[in-house]
Amino acid sequence: MFQARSTFSGDVGRLAELTRRYARFSVSARGLGSVLGGALALVTYFLGALVPDLSTGGRVALAAAPLVWIAVKELLRSRYYQRFGRVEEARPALDRRLHLGLTLFTALVSAGIVVTVLVREWPVQWDVGIAGYLMYVAAMPLLVWLFMRTPLEYVAGVFLVAQAALMLSGGNYSLWQQPQAPIGGLALIVLGLRQHAEYLRISRELESLRGAAG
Repeated sequence: MFQARSTFSGDVGRLAELTRRYARFSVSARGLGSVLGGALALVTYFLGALVPDLSTGGRVALAAAPLVWIAVKELLRSRYYQRFGRVEEARPALDRRLHLGLTLFTALVSAGIVVTVLVREWPVQWDVGIAGYLMYVAAMPLLVWLFMRTPLEYVAGVFLVAQAALMLSGGNYSLWQQPQAPIGGLALIVLGLRQHAEYLRISRELESLRGAAG
C-alpha cells in the first residue's frame, strides 16, 4: 500500500514538472520559431547591407520577412509545441513588466518617427514606399506586444520590422549599422536549438507517462 501511494505521488510530481516545462512553449520558448527568426535576422541583415541595389522583388521579399517569421512561429507554437494540449505559461511579474516596458518604449519611438516623417514630408506624396514604411513603423508596437515576448525576440523582431519598413521606402542599413541584429540573431538560433532539444525530451517523457498510464 505504501509503495503504491509513493509511486503515484512520484508520477504526479513528475507530471507537474513536465507540465511546467511544457507550458514554456506557449509563450517564452519558441524552439524552431526562434531558429527561423535568428536565421532571417542574419540573412536579411547581410543581404540588405551587402546588396544595396536589390531588385523590387528582392526588397519585397526582405519586407515580408517579419510577417513570414511571425506566421511560421505562431503555427509552430499552436500546432506543434502545444500538441499535447494547450497549457498557458505563468510568467514572472518581472518578465511581464519588461515586456510592457519594451512595448511602451517602442510605441514612443514609433510615434516619434511617424510624426517626424509626416511633418518633414508634408504635404505627403503618398506612394507604396512611404505608405508601407509608415504602416510597418506604426504597427511595430502592436507586433512587439503580441509576438515578441522575450528580449532576444525583441532584438531580432524589431530589426526585421525596421528593415522591412526601410526596404519598402527604398533604403537600407549599411554593414555594422545595426550590430545588435546579427548578434541577437545568432543568439536566437542557439537558444532555439536548445529549446527544441528540450521539447523533444519533454515529448518523450510525456509519451512514456501516457504509456505507463495506459
